[in-house]
Amino acid sequence: MGSQVRTVAVSVAMILSVCPAASQEHFGTFLDQLQGTFNISAQPRPTFKLRQTFRFRDPNGLLWSTPADVEVDGASIPQPFWSVIGGPFEGQYINASVIHDHYCRTRERTAHDTHRNFYYGMRATGVPTWRANLMYWAVATFGPSWKLEKRVVSKQTCTPGSAGLAPTCTSTSSLENILVSSPGVDLSDPEILAAAVSKTNAVAKTLLTSDGAILDVVSGGTVPADLNTIAASAETYRRVFANKEFAIAPNRLGVLSVDSEGLSKIEPWAGNRLPRFEEAAVLTTENPNVQFRNVGVRAGTGASDILQQRIDLKSLSGQSKFELRYRQ
Repeated sequence: MGSQVRTVAVSVAMILSVCPAASQEHFGTFLDQLQGTFNISAQPRPTFKLRQTFRFRDPNGLLWSTPADVEVDGASIPQPFWSVIGGPFEGQYINASVIHDHYCRTRERTAHDTHRNFYYGMRATGVPTWRANLMYWAVATFGPSWKLEKRVVSKQTCTPGSAGLAPTCTSTSSLENILVSSPGVDLSDPEILAAAVSKTNAVAKTLLTSDGAILDVVSGGTVPADLNTIAASAETYRRVFANKEFAIAPNRLGVLSVDSEGLSKIEPWAGNRLPRFEEAAVLTTENPNVQFRNVGVRAGTGASDILQQRIDLKSLSGQSKFELRYRQ
């Protein structure tokens, strides 16, 4: 095999059929077959360029459309979490990823609606409930965030005066949507990344163990995994990570997982039983080396340093299976 990095052209419609969701609930419909070209040599990550318009009608009847010739790179899904799905261009996720990536770039609709539509797209192609809930929570917590706020915008139009007279100006006002971006989570900070991976792994285990019914275990008990609660949880954790609130209030992180495999190998909690917050061992500098495989823990004094030591952060910036498959 040659060592050159190649551009691989494929018709995605040939390798990925649009599968119905496992349940009878309607999550929306992809109206077109996804066709385009993968550019594996693109930096800093592979890209996918659409050959034709690709549309999705969500369960509320709203149309989401990505035009032909648009190039997406999966950046709307933070790369440290690619190991959960094998990369944004893997298997059942690619349809939803293409739509999500485009609207995260254009921001013509709110982040709330864009991330929610990512969930609908995953479910419409047969992604299991627990994993779709996990990815929805992850992009809403760690992905881009913005709002569209209606504001009155005044514009002044002037025409030059004649014969030395002053210009004539008129003002008009209109109601417009103004894009307001929200602070993101800095996953390049090792302290934040370690805490984020530990929390995400715990959320993944909780969803898998409960078959998608329970999202999280916190000091107040369990958090159900309905869509509104997932969005609210993501907003809370986004603030906790962005502001490093966990450094002074470790309990804000709820139950964590420090399994060495991290997100690359998601397994249920020990005994297929959800941990209880009050029973979870506290991770502290005095108790750093206890074996916590598949057992929930709580962050205590010095937990941030311990999490960075126990989690292989370098592996989270590695290549996805998709990249490795085509880099031949």
